[in-house]
Amino acid sequence: IPDHGEDLEALKQRHILVDGQPGELLLQIFSENQLGPIFFEFIQRKGNQGFGEGNFKALFETMELDQMRRGVLKTPA
Repeated sequence: IPDHGEDLEALKQRHILVDGQPGELLLQIFSENQLGPIFFEFIQRKGNQGFGEGNFKALFETMELDQMRRGVLKTPA
């Protein structure tokens, strides 16, 4: 998303996802699982009321990595 005014390097370091379109920004981050499969999602909307459809895949990748880390899901061969 061009010209969003956010510090991309700081967002990358904190694993914060960015979605939206010009003038509508959604910042999104997920916690590690806290209790079983329960985790927290933190969202900051700047003119955006969407879900973060572009970040949906990242959510499942994060969940999968957490499950592999905990040994619940086997690492692909």
